Amino acid sequence: MSTFELKAFGYYADFVVYPLVIAGLAVAPAVSSQYVNPLHWIAAFLSGIFVWTLVEYLVHRFVLHHLVYFRDLHGLHHQSPTALIGTPVWMSFALLLVGVVLPSWWFFGFDIGSGFSAGMITGYLAYTFAHHILHHWKMTPGTYLYRLKHKHALHHFRHEDGNFGVTSLFWDYVFGTAVRSARQRGRE
Repeated sequence: MSTFELKAFGYYADFVVYPLVIAGLAVAPAVSSQYVNPLHWIAAFLSGIFVWTLVEYLVHRFVLHHLVYFRDLHGLHHQSPTALIGTPVWMSFALLLVGVVLPSWWFFGFDIGSGFSAGMITGYLAYTFAHHILHHWKMTPGTYLYRLKHKHALHHFRHEDGNFGVTSLFWDYVFGTAVRSARQRGRE
């Protein structure tokens, strides 16, 4: 076990902690003293998910491949993709609290900020879950997850300078970093 590898409890903690955080952020506006239009909260939530996809892309491309500590951690993940290497929940929670929740509350107000934060954290949870299943589950050929796993494998084993999106390659297409396999290029 490397110094970056987590014990199973620490690795899987995200799958318990973040659904509870999301539920808390969803309930918070209902118990606050101000009325919030549910459509505004839902719009903030969906906006948070969308913004997360950009954050996911930027963090993977520029932080996990360039900043020293994170580059080393991510490099170990590339060397051993099925190892339980990840961000400890205490660290991701602190980063999400300081980088997303508190600024969202300050900028959008408590109720709408809770919706935006719940969306961002839902995006983070989707990323964590997708990344886990891409490395640990068998995929049925022809399914969305199979295609996503193939695109992610290209990032791991052929082109570390592309396919940075894990839950979606949308931003890879926007920024020109989407990588297709030779087989896919041959079909064009």
